[in-house]
This record gives sequence, C-alpha cells and structure tokens, in this order.
Amino acid sequence: MPYTESGVSMLVLAENESESKIEWVFLKPLTKELWFATVIFFLFTALVIWIIEHPRNMEYQGSNTRQLSTALYFAFSTLTFSHGQIIKSPLSKIVVVIWCFVVLVLVQSYTASFSSILTVKRFKPSVTYLDQLLNNGDYVGYQEGSFVNSFLTRRGFSERRLRSYTKKQEYAEALRKGSKNGGVSAIVDEIPFLTAIVSDPHYQKEFQMLKCIYKTPGFGFVFPPGFPLVHNLSTAMLDVTSGDEGSRMETKWFGAEAVSPSNAIPNTDSAPLTLRSFSGLFIITGCISTLMLMIRFSMSILANYTQIRDSDVQSPDVGGRNDAHEESNQAQNSMDCIVLELTVPRISMGVSNVLADGGEPRPIQNGPVPANSIQTIKKLLIRFQPTR
Repeated sequence: MPYTESGVSMLVLAENESESKIEWVFLKPLTKELWFATVIFFLFTALVIWIIEHPRNMEYQGSNTRQLSTALYFAFSTLTFSHGQIIKSPLSKIVVVIWCFVVLVLVQSYTASFSSILTVKRFKPSVTYLDQLLNNGDYVGYQEGSFVNSFLTRRGFSERRLRSYTKKQEYAEALRKGSKNGGVSAIVDEIPFLTAIVSDPHYQKEFQMLKCIYKTPGFGFVFPPGFPLVHNLSTAMLDVTSGDEGSRMETKWFGAEAVSPSNAIPNTDSAPLTLRSFSGLFIITGCISTLMLMIRFSMSILANYTQIRDSDVQSPDVGGRNDAHEESNQAQNSMDCIVLELTVPRISMGVSNVLADGGEPRPIQNGPVPANSIQTIKKLLIRFQPTR
C-alpha cells in the first residue's frame, strides 16, 4: 500500500474531558504564577492609592479598619469597573487609568480562555507517550506475528507485559477493559492497521491514534530477478505517493475522517495563560505606580521644608518688634513722669494757696513752697506714676 504512511504508532482510549467534573475549572485559564502576580498587584495598587489619597481625601481617613476596607474595595472593584469617583488626586487618577487597562486585558483574556474550556468538547488521550506505559508498568497490546514484539522488547518492555491480538474487535475490547482489568492501556501496531480501526464509525470517537513513534520502511513488493516491470512499478509508486492520487486513494479506502498520524496531537489541552504573556503589562503598571508614589513623597517633603523655612524667617522679626515696642513704652512712661513732675507742683501750689486755712480764696503769691504742699506733691507723683 504505497498510498499510506508507514511507521509504528499507538492506539489509546480517548477520554471525554467534557464529562469530568469542573469543580475548580475556573482556575485553569491562568497559571499559579499569574494568579499570584495578579493578587500582589491588586494589593500594591490599593496601597499606592491609599498613600496618595490619605492626607487630603476624607474617604481614606478614619479608623484603620475603615481605611483598609476602602483601599481594598477600590482596588478590587476595578475588576468590574465599579470603583466610582472616590479619588481626587491627579496622581491617583493616572495610577487607576493604567491599572484599569491591565485589568481589561486580563479579564478579556481570562474570559476567552475560560469560555473555550467550558464550551469546546474535546477528547483527551488516556496515554500520551510510550515511556509512560513503561514507567507505569502497564500492559501493551500488539498484532500477533508482527515485528512490533521485538521492537517493544528492545524498548524495555518485558514479555509478560505484552499481549497479542489478531482482530480489531479484540483491540477495542482490550482497550475498554484497561490494563488493571485484564486488558491493555495501549495498542502498538503499524499505522495502516491502526488507521483502519480509527476510520471505522464504530470506533471513531472512542479511540485515538497518536503520532508516529517509530519510522519503518513500509510495505515492499517482491519480484523475480530481471522482472521487466520493476522500473515501471517503482515509477508508478513514486507518482502516487508524491501527488494527490495517494490522498484520494486513502480517502476512498479509509474515509475522509481518518486520523493521520502527522496531524495527531498527543495532548489536546489548551495551554493556560502564563505570567510571561503579561509581564510587560505588569512592568508598566508597576513603574507608573512607583513613579506616582515617588512624586507624592517629593511633594510632601518639599511642602514640609517650605513650611519650616518660612517659620524660621518670621521668628527674628517678631522678637525685634516686641523689643522695640517695649522700649517705646518705657520711653513714653518716662516722659509722662517728667511732665507730671513739672506740672503737678504748680497745680499743687495754686491749690494750696487758694484753699489755705479753709477760708476765702487768696491771690497766688511767690515765695517758698510750704511743707504741707511738698507732701501733697509727693502723694500726687506716687499716685499718677504709670505702672510698667
């Protein structure tokens, strides 16, 4: 059969993955590293927003519990873009815009991967590699009288782990039983025979053929020495295998849905999203958040420095004005005392002359000041002297 690919492959039981439990399937779209990095950046964003908004925003003030709950709520609410307008600083708004873009990409990627897992019905092979059978100590089936027996023996399988069969019905029954129930975990045979089995509508969805595990020369044709048609047959075989004629013959004999070993996929699991795929986004949001945090610290340090400098400049001026004011008060008090000392004696002398002896007023006379008038002047000086 020159129109079919030669080699040795494995036939295994296909497990319907859609029938398995999906208890924790929502965690499969992302790897553990990506889940961990996402949570860390949610907490980091919440911390940055709290540090920037805490000094001036009343929403981020109060008890420790209230501040913590507000910061965490704001960060995790960006998953559904329901964080609202509880930020005021332009620095916080820049951080939030960049972080919302990262969250948007993460959510869309997660949704696409998760939808694929839940909606696509796939078949997963129970065994993917020949060495897996050897390490597990499973039983392996092969076609009786085939060279596959010696091939498996050379690969390390013991004779007691090998079971031979002659019909494809025996292949199917042994695979259904499994290695632990008197059957086998896989059938190792030449590709043309396995293609005939998987192309059968009765077994098409139940079994799966894996990639070629051993390349063989294929089938040969024997002719007597000097046969005149050897060259013609060889040329015809090359024309069949190199053109479209081989594909048409394979479709005619095995059907259009026959599984080709070149297209066989050992494992149909879709790869989860990794941290490497989103490392650039995390680096961008981390750098922007750190930059905004440094700007906030620089503004706080500059404001404190300016306040301290202004207070140092104002202190000497206030002390000088107080000293000058005190000296002015002292000078004013001294002048008041001098004026009082010069004015009061005349008033006292006049009053003494007018009211002397309790009689009628008399004209003021020049002469020495009486003793009682001097005492009266001293009392007035003491009474009118300003208090310092």
